[in-house]
Amino acid sequence: MEKILIASGKGGVGKSTMAVCLANALCARGKRVLLADCDVGLRSLDLLTGLGSGAVYSWLDLLLENCTAADALLQDEKKPLALLTAPNRLETPLEPSAFSEMLSVFDADFDFCLLDAGAGLSDLLTVFGGAADRALLVATPDAVSARAAAAAAELLQETTLSAENLRLVLNRYGRQDVRYGTSLSADEMIDATALQLLGAVPEDVHLRGLSRGETAASPAAEAFARIAARLCGETVPFREKKLKSVLS
Repeated sequence: MEKILIASGKGGVGKSTMAVCLANALCARGKRVLLADCDVGLRSLDLLTGLGSGAVYSWLDLLLENCTAADALLQDEKKPLALLTAPNRLETPLEPSAFSEMLSVFDADFDFCLLDAGAGLSDLLTVFGGAADRALLVATPDAVSARAAAAAAELLQETTLSAENLRLVLNRYGRQDVRYGTSLSADEMIDATALQLLGAVPEDVHLRGLSRGETAASPAAEAFARIAARLCGETVPFREKKLKSVLS
């Protein structure tokens, strides 16, 4: 099971929605996906996936051996997707080795584990980064988000992950916004974060439906499909635009 951290330096960039939509895109490719909500105290994946009604245990309960692995999982009946919810609080500091060992229980059952970390540069980011094989830094195309993503990437590089295992994913990317100078281009975001680009997702009214697993064709759905293919190791060319930037 490959473990991928989904992180951001600041809140409000659509990180959790990105995690769920990528999970759905991977499932559409036949991959078995485990979503782990790592936003302690502010969990949201149970709501975004619609799997929250049966939530009794969190991954902390599994880590503390208060339940079995099967008890901790919320399974989607329509696709090969499962969810581990986040605890409301941690009474003691989370040991990186204990968290990694807890996740390893699922190694044989899933192809991917997407770890949706809380926004910001907390100590927990390094804990979850230590359990991951690589990380995606989610950012919107603006200077504030670029600076925050760069800071999160720097923290991960200093503690757990090498630069070659970090990638940038842009959210709410619009060609017209770039054309009129109201947002940064993909090239400018790459320069500002010093990260390689994995993909860019446009603003799309279908995004909420995609997070619920709807399959309507849309620009965002196509972008998530390309990103999922790249995560699976496929070579998917980037589409060059006249704006001298790379889109999705």
